[in-house]
Amino acid sequence: MDELDDDRSGRAIATLTGTQTLERGLALIAHVVAAPVTIQQLSADAGLTLSVTRRLVAGLVNQGFLTIGSDRRLRGGAQLIRLGVQAQGQLDIVAVARPFLTSLAEATSMSSFLGERSGDHSIHLLRSPGSHRVVVSTPVGTRRALAETSLGKALLLDEPDAWPRVFAAAEPRFVDPDWRTAMEQARREGVVLHASPPPDNFRAVAAPVRNAANEIVAAISVVTLAQYADADVLDRTKHLVRDHARQVSESLGALPNGQS
Repeated sequence: MDELDDDRSGRAIATLTGTQTLERGLALIAHVVAAPVTIQQLSADAGLTLSVTRRLVAGLVNQGFLTIGSDRRLRGGAQLIRLGVQAQGQLDIVAVARPFLTSLAEATSMSSFLGERSGDHSIHLLRSPGSHRVVVSTPVGTRRALAETSLGKALLLDEPDAWPRVFAAAEPRFVDPDWRTAMEQARREGVVLHASPPPDNFRAVAAPVRNAANEIVAAISVVTLAQYADADVLDRTKHLVRDHARQVSESLGALPNGQS
């Protein structure tokens, strides 16, 4: 029976074009990376016969793209991991984020920013100007304490244990007495609302950007004057910022909707 199955699967694969075989192989890899599965489960989920799935998987295992564990479940192999690390290293986060920041500035009329973390500070990497009569023009390279900006707070969302230390180090005028409640809500919602004290009176919204390992590697924000951002505007804006951050994250390899 196994020889007959092998013969049938060989004929089935032979009838596929090179493109079709490649597409099916890549689809199997994507499925396995999302969640380890047995060959039987993979066959059923992919809509392929078991014999065809075995042939395709055998080739992928042979090339190091998949591996079979002691529990008989398929997982990503060493070659796939190496390629993923190499690809991640080639990504230029500024180049990846640029079109999304432009889109965000156009959608909100506010200046949009990209920032990354450096110790207990955030650094502005990129700015896309808004179209309001008065725009916020924080220059690229600006370095600020994490607790003092929306970008910095977004970069901190995964580290609640660090919050007390970071907020204690900030200038007191930037620290709201109820900062912990605000941060906990921001962590639940995946978006930060921030109000700068006088004389700036800025309003800002920020969201974290994640990589393929679901780690926060950057954040994006929009900033404007309080006169342009009432409660309704901020509510609409937080959905736009969160959605654009998700798109940047997915361009960096993050799974949709925070899957892991």
